[in-house]
Amino acid sequence: MDVITTLRTSRMGLARWCAVALCVLCNTIDGLDLMLMSYALPHLPPGFATGTQKGLLISFGFLGMGLGATLLAPLADRIGRKRMVMYGLLLSVLALAATALSPSMEWMLAARILAGAGAGTLTPVALTLGDEFSSAKRRGLCVGLVAIGFAIGSTIGGLIGLFIITTFGGAWQALFWGGALISAAVLVLAAALPESPAYLVIRDTAEARQRLARVVSWLGLTGVELAEQPLAEPVATGQKAGVLTKRFRGRTLLLWLGYSTAAAAWYFTTSWTPQLVSTVSGSAERGTLMGTVLSMGSLGGGVVFILLATRVSSTAVVWVCTAAGAVAAGGFALTITGAGAVVTAAAIGVTMQAALSAYVASCARLYPTVIRTRAQGALMGVSRVGTILVPVVVGAVLTGLSAQTMYWVATVVVLLSAIVGVTLWSRTRAITHAPVGAGHPVERLEAVREQT
Repeated sequence: MDVITTLRTSRMGLARWCAVALCVLCNTIDGLDLMLMSYALPHLPPGFATGTQKGLLISFGFLGMGLGATLLAPLADRIGRKRMVMYGLLLSVLALAATALSPSMEWMLAARILAGAGAGTLTPVALTLGDEFSSAKRRGLCVGLVAIGFAIGSTIGGLIGLFIITTFGGAWQALFWGGALISAAVLVLAAALPESPAYLVIRDTAEARQRLARVVSWLGLTGVELAEQPLAEPVATGQKAGVLTKRFRGRTLLLWLGYSTAAAAWYFTTSWTPQLVSTVSGSAERGTLMGTVLSMGSLGGGVVFILLATRVSSTAVVWVCTAAGAVAAGGFALTITGAGAVVTAAAIGVTMQAALSAYVASCARLYPTVIRTRAQGALMGVSRVGTILVPVVVGAVLTGLSAQTMYWVATVVVLLSAIVGVTLWSRTRAITHAPVGAGHPVERLEAVREQT
């Protein structure tokens, strides 16, 4: 049996679960970096940065993530998944150290772009690897685990931030030195990460075949015939391959629109809820409580996605959870100053994290190996446009719109994502429900279409 079919049809052993766990670790760096910056802002010395410049520090981090996802992560389809992971981690270590050493605002802005680029590189590559190490039965579970790495990283970053700020008396540099040390530790651990067998198969060189034999042994795969080739991918045989080519354009645009709208609404909620609730209620403690409830709900959302993904397709989870998220956001708008706000805030966290995890899992499912990382990188990069613009837009309309109105707008945006999700689910059901067999469902189905 060929390597790809063996991967998809055999049970996952300890080595494969360890490989997925390493992917989860790599994806925590994104959430860790974002949270450390948030904790550092109040502790920057007077005169170091104005309020506007502090906003730029957040936006520049998102800008770097977008650049890393769209420009650097796709290189994994050419030079290898593992090599790109190592480069992304190394860039994160250096950029966090450079942030800690920042003598000026300009230096820190440059360091934030580089740190964001490192984190933005890691997320799509880690998601792709998590999918490619999994069996067909555990694909949703594995990608879901990697996806909640961001929430795990932000939670760890928050806890570490509180500890460091308390221990070192508000020394913001210590935050980034701590982040650099954690990233360096993940870099050392990631050295044990094997290369993706799917990537080595499509490389089909003498060196790739030698590496593939070692990876097969490391993963504990048995009954593999290395000389046997899986069903060839049509896009890997000289035809033009790209996420916007005719074959993939429809699903790509739907993924981009659906994920970007959901992500924009989610980042608005997580970034502005503490401030908006504090303003409406007159209580900073209530604002902090709502922000904490959202964060805890997002961790629960990752678990919810994992449970759902083992039973139904990820594209179905997309529209179910975004529809529920729209209801939760509307409920929060109605109860923002009441006791029910805690429940609706938790529901937003659960449903939106599950929906975002389902979108990235769907992306891994809907593209062949040869462009899978490119597809994930493009999805993450396009969505970052919204995350960069949301703070600017909200800041501009803050004095003209009430908090309730803003959450109603967010409800409409999430509802749009749900409509897009239904369309994506209906158009790709033949792929996401394809039976297990040789090759990836996309490649197998497209190959049949080519022959007929």
